[in-house]
Amino acid sequence: MPMRARGTDDGSVLVLVIGYVAIAAVLITVGVDVSKVFLARRALASAADSAVLAAAQGIDTAAIYRGGALRCGEPLPLDPQHAADLAQRSLSDDAADLRHVFASLGPPATTVDGGTVTVVLRGRVDVPFGRVVGWLDGSASGGRIGVSETSHARSPVAGGLC
Repeated sequence: MPMRARGTDDGSVLVLVIGYVAIAAVLITVGVDVSKVFLARRALASAADSAVLAAAQGIDTAAIYRGGALRCGEPLPLDPQHAADLAQRSLSDDAADLRHVFASLGPPATTVDGGTVTVVLRGRVDVPFGRVVGWLDGSASGGRIGVSETSHARSPVAGGLC
């Protein structure tokens, strides 16, 4: 049986395979983490939407009974404290579902500007390969990535005599 001469290409296939495996591992790692953060953002957006719609029902009844500045077709005034309480209650209703997704979840930051209410929710998500992502993103401390969502809603009820 004739002997095959060893060429200079021997071993280069191994280097190529190792390179491809490394690239595939990085893509899988980033893909899994990005998917987890994407799904967490969707869950947080849904909770923020629910909280802001609940908060938009926080009508300032004292202002309505005083009468005064109510005009036909304009949104009724909102009570900031009542709106914040309603947003917190809505978030508490969703808390069991959110605990499966988030490592920590802050209280809703609720602001009222006229007939419009804004709710901001912030949470931190544990990602499976968080230490790796931490090298790429300095804000991802301890394998957790911060996620924030903001929702706005107007009071659905218009007031005043037309």
